[in-house]
Order: sequence, then structure tokens, then C-alpha cells
Amino acid sequence: MERVLLLICCELIIAIGFSGGSPNHKHRPACWKAILKCHGEPDCRYAYDQYIHACAPVISGVRKICPSHCISSLIQLNLTRNGPDLEDCDCAMDPVCRSTQQAIDPCVPRTRAMGCTEARLQCETDPACSSAMRDYLFHCRKLFGGQRCSEGCRKVIANMRSIPKALQLDACVCDGSDRNICEYIKLSMRTLCSESSDGGSGFSDTMEDTDDDDIYQDDYYYISDVRVQTLLLVKLLLKLWKVCICFG
Repeated sequence: MERVLLLICCELIIAIGFSGGSPNHKHRPACWKAILKCHGEPDCRYAYDQYIHACAPVISGVRKICPSHCISSLIQLNLTRNGPDLEDCDCAMDPVCRSTQQAIDPCVPRTRAMGCTEARLQCETDPACSSAMRDYLFHCRKLFGGQRCSEGCRKVIANMRSIPKALQLDACVCDGSDRNICEYIKLSMRTLCSESSDGGSGFSDTMEDTDDDDIYQDDYYYISDVRVQTLLLVKLLLKLWKVCICFG
């Protein structure tokens, strides 16, 4: 009889373990303990403060959609030694803790989303992806300025979505010092390159792009390294920001 009861208890423990959280956690730490432990680690405490600031609108309920920098801060927090415990900690009966977990849950990357910096570095090492990236930087330059998404740019983007390493660039989370620029480019792609948006100004691609192609093509092909092109693009966009745009 005791053996039967023991087996039943073991099955219940296993069932609770599978339904209660991540398989990587043998038990769920109390959230207040996880926070104290995080604050004892400088990197975790800094990442936690960044998360509180970046995700404040989501936690308070002001915003339902997660900003990219909120998702990025969660990724950075999870990269610290004690950060992962916060993702799957036990709130017990604390209502504030529970509401915070419920609000922030949609923002937590389920697949440990890759940062765009890492995605770009991986793309550079892949011949097909790096070649597609060079085409993208050349044919989509009007997109970077927020002007239009040409037919040539659309074709390049479609081609990139057939390349595994390039797909990471589409799904990655903007991070690092170039996060704002990255978010602006992603926003331009969503608004200008979607099927329903107006892809141009009424002129054909050849009429609009020919003069620019003559000017830039010679210089473009002298620059074969993707990273150099990216740095040039960053400098260009920073100049555009200072002149005409302020991004939040």
C-alpha cells in the first residue's frame, strides 16, 4: 500500500513539474528570492533595471504590444547568471507579481530570439547570405531613407527570405548601439514593403533609380565587406536623424 502511494506521489510531482514551467528548471524559485539574488549580481541588477525601464508601459498596462527594446532588455536579462530564474519564478499569492508576469508574458521570447547584431555577424560568414545582404544594401537604399520600397528592393527581400541565415535578420530583435537605426529600418520595411502599401511614387523603378545607380554603382562595388557597408549606412542614417527626425 505504501509503495502504491509513493508511486502516485511521484507521478503527481512529475505532472506538476511538466505543467508548471520550463523543463530546464527542477523547481521554480520564489520571485522575491530571485529578485534579491539578481540584485546581488551587478550585471543582472543592471539588466533588471533596464528591463523595468524599457517594459514599464507594458507592465503598467498602458501598452499591449511589446516594444522591441523591451524584448531586447528581456533577452539581455536572460543572458546574465541569475536572470533566467526571474523568467519562471513562482509568485505564490502575490497579486502584484502575478499581474506583472501576466502582462510581460507575451514579451518573453519563446525561442530565445537572436539579436540582430549576432544575426548580421552570422550572415557575414555565409556566402549566400552575405551576397544577398550586399544586394539589399544597394537596391534598398531608398528604403533606409524612408522614401520608398522599389521593385528591385522587394525582389531582393523575397530572395533573402529563401536563405536560412538571412531569415534570421528578418526575425531578429534589434539590439546594441544601433538598435534605433535597426528599428527604423524594420519599421520602413513593414510600412513601405508590405503588399498593401504604396510601393512607389508613381514613377517606374528605372526612371527613379537610374541616375542614382550611375552615381553609386562604381563606389558600391569597391566596398565588398558587409560590415563596412553597414557602418557607412549607420553614419548616413545618423546624419538623417540629426537633420529631420527624432525617434522614440
